[in-house]
Amino acid sequence: MAPSSQVKVIEFYKIAPPPGSVAPASLPLTFFDLFWLPFPPPQLLYFYELPHPLAHFTNTLLPRIKHSLSLTLLHFYPFAGNLSWPEESPNPMIHYKGGDSVSLTIARSEGGFHRLSGNQARESKELHPLVPQLPVSGSVVPMLALQVTVFPNSGICVGVTMPHAVADAKTILNFVNSWASICKFGEASLSTQSLPFFDKTVIKDPRGIEKRYLSELTNYFRSKFRDRRLGVLDFGLPDDIVRATFELSRANIARLKERVLALQKKDKQLPPSRFSTFTVLCAYIWVCLVKAGDERVSFSFNVDCRTRLKPPVPATYFGNCVGTRVVTAERADFMRQDGIVVAAKLIEDSINGLNDGSLDGAEFWISRLLSSGVKGKVWAAGSPRLGIYEADFGWGRPKKVELASIDKTGAIFISESCNGDGGAEITLTLRGPEMDAFASVFVNGLEGKGYAMYRSGL
Repeated sequence: MAPSSQVKVIEFYKIAPPPGSVAPASLPLTFFDLFWLPFPPPQLLYFYELPHPLAHFTNTLLPRIKHSLSLTLLHFYPFAGNLSWPEESPNPMIHYKGGDSVSLTIARSEGGFHRLSGNQARESKELHPLVPQLPVSGSVVPMLALQVTVFPNSGICVGVTMPHAVADAKTILNFVNSWASICKFGEASLSTQSLPFFDKTVIKDPRGIEKRYLSELTNYFRSKFRDRRLGVLDFGLPDDIVRATFELSRANIARLKERVLALQKKDKQLPPSRFSTFTVLCAYIWVCLVKAGDERVSFSFNVDCRTRLKPPVPATYFGNCVGTRVVTAERADFMRQDGIVVAAKLIEDSINGLNDGSLDGAEFWISRLLSSGVKGKVWAAGSPRLGIYEADFGWGRPKKVELASIDKTGAIFISESCNGDGGAEITLTLRGPEMDAFASVFVNGLEGKGYAMYRSGL
């Protein structure tokens, strides 16, 4: 692996919005945010090929990175603030005041850029030195930490860490993509349609879910810390895990959908239906894991609720607005030839249950999480429609984007293909033998056509 000693910090900055540009402000957390309060923070790593020496980065790129970050924080000012839950406050709050800033670490690595940004299986902890460090417990928690690691003459890695309670994937990516656009084209490139929407009152809570969550979280944090400081769950995942990325081309996905449709037509009891790419990918991953010997028979995933709520929430709403769904099947169902249809139907029906904005079962999300964590569940994060590869800072699209935090949650990271060809990428962490078993089932199920084959890098 690439030991942490190969990553050396060379500069540390505090980046704030332009002086006097933002008035002090506070934002409460909604019940959507509160659900994610005990989760480990998301940790995104953007790898870019950049065959230039360190001096080129320091003299040419670093000033642009710092200046554009300051301008971006003018519009996304809460990220420069802090998250706190004082004893006298009934609700955790995001606070920003003049002088608040974001930590930006600049580091140098002698590790193998192409290995770290590859798809092959390698120890998950190889990525840890590239992740910006952010406190996860205490009375006050920073909102954002950034790290840019330079691999001289090879590339750079932009790392992003933030508490999950303050932002979902759409909000995080809106920030990163806005920062990249300003860095490449200047502030004028930021369209009004991409500006964050901060009004938390658009999230309605007629069923009192927020009050219930606050009570359960208060009891949890006090039992864990003896007071109501912030903290995160320990999901108890092993350290000896490897990570690998599996690529599916547009043709692979089309064949999976055709297979599902054909299997449905064989069953005359129900009319065949076409499932979304996300549903088919999740169903295929779940079935492959079970066939590879995984004992988890429940599947958990997130669904963006912005357009599903009544009234709908703006696309650039700042915060969390995702519904968590859990579906469960019998192991024997997945061993059948039509196992992927069973899985797809369960997932699609659960998604459709959110279409009326009812958020059925939302009042139990926190209690289930605090009682069982992710035990017994396959947890999916991301989507092939998020646009995670759109962040171009001026040196091209990312070669690879990793969600490093799946080491802590055990989630499966789903994104669009880095090639922009309509394909998808699936990244997961398992123990070595489990990864080999999964890879065998996964590749054989695709019949190896057009598939970037799994290669062990251990």
